[in-house]
Amino acid sequence: MAIGLLLLLTCVVYWPGLSGAFLFDDISNLAVLGYYGRIDNWEALWLYLLSGFSGPTGRPVSTLSFLLDARNWPADPWPFKRTNLIVHLLTGLALYGFVRQVTRAMDLESRHAIQVALLTTALWLLHPLWVSTTLYAVQRMAQLSTLFVLLGLWLYVRTRLKYPPALSAGVLLNSATAIGLLGLLAILSKENGVLLPLLAITVEITVLAAYERRHKRTATRAFLWWRAFLLGVPVAALALYMAQGLPALFSADPGIRSFTPGERLLGQGLILWEYLRHIFIPRPYPGGLFNDHISVPGDPASILLALVAWATLLGLTVFAFLWRTRWPALALAVLFFMAGHLLESTFLQLELYFEHRNYLPAALLGLPVAMFLVQSRWPASSTRLAIAVGLVLTLSTLTYMRADLWGKPFQQALKWSQVNPQSARAQHYLAGRWLETGNLEEAIRLNDRAMELAPDGLPWMLQRVVLDCRLGLDPSTSIAHIEQSLTHGPRLGVVAREQLTQFVDFMLVGHCHGHTGPGQGLELIDRLGTLPGIPPTFTTALHQRAGHAHLMLGEPEQAFQRFRESLTSTPDTGILLANAALLASYDAYQLALSLLDMDVESSRTPGTRWSIDGLRRQYILQSGYYEREKASLRQRILEDMSNLSIEATP
Repeated sequence: MAIGLLLLLTCVVYWPGLSGAFLFDDISNLAVLGYYGRIDNWEALWLYLLSGFSGPTGRPVSTLSFLLDARNWPADPWPFKRTNLIVHLLTGLALYGFVRQVTRAMDLESRHAIQVALLTTALWLLHPLWVSTTLYAVQRMAQLSTLFVLLGLWLYVRTRLKYPPALSAGVLLNSATAIGLLGLLAILSKENGVLLPLLAITVEITVLAAYERRHKRTATRAFLWWRAFLLGVPVAALALYMAQGLPALFSADPGIRSFTPGERLLGQGLILWEYLRHIFIPRPYPGGLFNDHISVPGDPASILLALVAWATLLGLTVFAFLWRTRWPALALAVLFFMAGHLLESTFLQLELYFEHRNYLPAALLGLPVAMFLVQSRWPASSTRLAIAVGLVLTLSTLTYMRADLWGKPFQQALKWSQVNPQSARAQHYLAGRWLETGNLEEAIRLNDRAMELAPDGLPWMLQRVVLDCRLGLDPSTSIAHIEQSLTHGPRLGVVAREQLTQFVDFMLVGHCHGHTGPGQGLELIDRLGTLPGIPPTFTTALHQRAGHAHLMLGEPEQAFQRFRESLTSTPDTGILLANAALLASYDAYQLALSLLDMDVESSRTPGTRWSIDGLRRQYILQSGYYEREKASLRQRILEDMSNLSIEATP
């Protein structure tokens, strides 16, 4: 009954936020829904599932879950946010079940165990920090990974308490399901799921170790070997994976970031304390999605502070380990938090700060608080009850306020700009909102502010060109700024390449009268192609756009040559089909047929067989998808040529 009321309360406080819009990475990730047309058959389903690009696995479980909300693109954001809320509620139930088993391991009486589990769940489920995870559609990846990890831990601890520490069919089946099957589902939702065995170890060395000691249970040798295999082998594999990245700590190459792996690792100590501050001192309007104003330590004072931050965190971790059987609840909360941040808060070259990275690690931080409020003899029980109720109501109010803001996109943009005035992304995001309303003056002011804060930021440089065109100004200076930045800025990532591609498309269409169009666009493409910072993967897109520009200029032969060059740089039948269809749309039928005669399958990229891209290529080849599409396109071209011939006959 009580857990049902808690879920209902959570639903109420989140409901205003369901009316919000798609944000940030939502569109780039969810647009995959439209890559192969409406997903209403098995072939389209498999192609869709194998088209994910977030992480090395493509995260197919999360990708599959988006079909609950839409089967094509564009789509309405409301169903995505609704499903995210449902997943948040299910994750709360999984946390309740897991903590319930943990309290059993601590030998709490039944009434107190339920109270501790309920309060721990409430402190997590109603925390305002998770609004930016729950109402951010694409972060269902983090949600589902957390859900499967908590389900795995729930089943694992339940199995450990139900069976003696000996090898039996029940132990083998249940523990393999908990760590193996649910762990795999967690990984295929988001790669953080690989932390499940490590988190299970934190439970083993704290509450389960204390439980075994109190009950004088001695594990058999076979059980110890099985546990070492089940938990130790995945953790060892994770350690080897992390070790491969250690040489990067001494590299000065930032890659696509503005900081090196070593700088990132140093700065994460301060960021972890910042996370803890927001968890234990919650606010209704923290930074939200845009925290690009946070930088790595640079001056001696900030470096010293970062070292102190890491020293205190490591000291706290050592303290928790040493006192893990005396204060198991506190030790578990600390070790669980630190282990949960191993991937995203160390030296892997991710962005510096995101609130959703705490969604799993912070799950047990309320456990020591709940233990104190339920079991302590001081202060009086009525006072402790009032504190617990006050905490729940306070968190509910803060979450409601934040969710309400997420349901109002324009007010949300205003608040983010005010809360993070040094965030270029926040200023740029608000500039876009003003641009939509037609307030060009305010849009320019905020976009220029973003350029002051981060001069090499591609999104605001590109938007400046759009603003110039809307005002009837010559965008040449803004375009030159973009080209100059590309020569010395960070390497282009996937998102930046997509943004630049959209910019080239804008230039080709000619929305800026006298300054854009196919001729000017072709000149821009040729200049971009010679820049040293342009990666080969983007060269393909440039050749395709150049071919389109030649078609717009009435030069099909030149277009054909540029399309051939795009296939040379990236041999891909999908690109071939798109280029041939474009030639045919400009009545260049013979050239389109000549392009279809090219064989590009033999030059598939080697060594990627088990990557998500490799699996998709294998499926496409084995299913004959491209052959059918090529035959269909060829047939349509021949029919168009025949119809044209009939029309031309007197």
